[in-house]
Amino acid sequence: MKINILSLTILFLSFGISSQAQHKISAYTGWTASKIQVYSNTQKNPLNDELFAFPILHRPYLSFEYELDWKKLRLSTGLSTTIWGTSSTWGGTLQWAEMYLNLPVIAGFLLDLPKSWNLTIESGFETGIRLTPLGVYHLDDFEAKIRMNVNMILGIEANWKQFRLGTRLQIGLTTFRHFNDDIWFKHSGLTTYLGYTIWDSTIAKEKRAKRLAKQQAEEI
Repeated sequence: MKINILSLTILFLSFGISSQAQHKISAYTGWTASKIQVYSNTQKNPLNDELFAFPILHRPYLSFEYELDWKKLRLSTGLSTTIWGTSSTWGGTLQWAEMYLNLPVIAGFLLDLPKSWNLTIESGFETGIRLTPLGVYHLDDFEAKIRMNVNMILGIEANWKQFRLGTRLQIGLTTFRHFNDDIWFKHSGLTTYLGYTIWDSTIAKEKRAKRLAKQQAEEI
C-alpha cells in the first residue's frame, strides 16, 4: 500500500512538473577532440610513456536532444555520435579509433543573463555502444562484437533565443582495451558544438493561440 501511494505521488509530481515545464528538441553539430588515457598498475616506465604517447584525434560530432526546462532546472537526453581514439598509432600514421552511438542523461542549472541570453551548467553521463571500428588495431581483442563505453560529462552552454554554443568535457569511466593485463586504456575528450532549437513547446503554444485568435476574428 505504501509503495502504491509513493508511486502515485511520484507520478502526480512528474505530471505536474511536465505540464508546467518548457519542452524543447534541439540539433547540435560540432567536433570532438579525443585522447586515449593510459593507466597502469606497474611502476612508471619512461619507455611506456613514449610508446603510449598517443596524439589527439579531431572528429565531427552530431547530436539530437530532448530538453525539459522547469524553473532553473534542465533535464536532457537524446542520441549522439562520437568518434574516440587517436590520430596515429605506434610509429605509424594510421588512426586508431571507434565510432559510438551514445545516450546522454544530463541535468543542468539555468542562469538568466541580460538580452535574452542564459547559461546552463550541466553534469551527467553518456552510455555508448560501438557502431564500427575505424583505422588500424594492434591489440588482440579488437574483434569483440559488442563494446560499451560510459563517460561522465561536465559542460557549459550559452543560449541566445533558439541558438546554442557549448562545450562538454567527457571523462571515460570504462576500460575499452587492455595491454598485457598491466596497462589499460580509457577514452576522454572535449566536445565543442553549435546548436539550434528546432521545436519549442512555448513557441508552439504561442503560435497556436495566435492562429485560434485569428480564426475567431475572421468568424465574427
